[in-house]
Amino acid sequence: MKATQWLKNDVLPLWLAKGIDASNGGFIEALSFADGSPLDLPRRAMVQARQIYSLRTACDLGLIEKKRTQDIIARATEFLLNHYSLPSGAFIHSVSPKGLPENRTPDLYGQAFALFGLAHSYAMNPVPELEERAKALVNYLNSERSLPQGGFTELSSAGVMYEANPLMHLFEAAIAWMTVSQDPLWRNLAEPILDLCLTKFIDAKTGGLSEHFDGLWSPVLQERGSVLEPGHHYEWSWLMSKYEKLTGVDLGRVRGKLFELSEKFGVCPERKVVYDELWSDFSPKTKSSRFWTQCERIKCAADRGAFPEATEAMEALTLFFETPVRGLWLDRMAEDKSFKGENAKASSLYHIIGAIAEYQNYV
Repeated sequence: MKATQWLKNDVLPLWLAKGIDASNGGFIEALSFADGSPLDLPRRAMVQARQIYSLRTACDLGLIEKKRTQDIIARATEFLLNHYSLPSGAFIHSVSPKGLPENRTPDLYGQAFALFGLAHSYAMNPVPELEERAKALVNYLNSERSLPQGGFTELSSAGVMYEANPLMHLFEAAIAWMTVSQDPLWRNLAEPILDLCLTKFIDAKTGGLSEHFDGLWSPVLQERGSVLEPGHHYEWSWLMSKYEKLTGVDLGRVRGKLFELSEKFGVCPERKVVYDELWSDFSPKTKSSRFWTQCERIKCAADRGAFPEATEAMEALTLFFETPVRGLWLDRMAEDKSFKGENAKASSLYHIIGAIAEYQNYV
């Protein structure tokens, strides 16, 4: 498959050579679009965690030797724990290239991915200390960030926010732990998030899933309604499928509806790419298309056995691989089909490799 060969021959050699900091430890935040060189940028906890997942998945695909993968992931996990941990059990947002604290905010997005990365590190090397550290993070979330109306707060420079997306990734992290641990704590983390999604995030009348909320989990309304993201409809649907397989909870109707809405309203009929945003009446809000939305369409469609849709999305995704330096990627297609060359973020590999793995599993 073209995408797998691109991963094997272009992506992994480049990112294993340039995307790991041999001197200071950890993963590089981004590579230059011009020449593929490492960029001197703050390094988010999210990137460390996502790259752990990416390398584990590459190993599962047979693209990296297992012992080498285990060694890289062990060092990356040590870097994450040593440089991002707070006494509270939380993780800070980012560190400098030297490993010093840069942004100490324990954003929920970062917590979700720290938990996710620890699960995939544990899968490669199941030492009890990793699960204990993950549980300390859950204890922090339950004691410091939980809300009586359900869910957890997001923290940003703008203050407290109420967002669906970090909770989706926390749901994803709980599922990752459910696949490697029998501790009921992980389902107990996932279940209330799923319930919040089913009762608050998803509109009971239309089936659309909003992104931004007020403190009572009511959608924030703008001039034409609330904002939806087709990419997240696909992603929630795919995660619900994983949860259903692990628990036996029947989510077929709701996840089917999320997929159908995105297919009907979220895919540009001319370009065959996924719109970035819709209004809650399902009209396009933002007609550009980021690469990751194709990835989530691939995963969801392949998992459902919707192979024509998965293949169409895979063909669209390969358009984002045409870069001056092989092994990088383009981030966003404009409405006129043009691309702007932007530096390649390491965090993107998580989407790409996950989509390729899912496509190979089912197609």
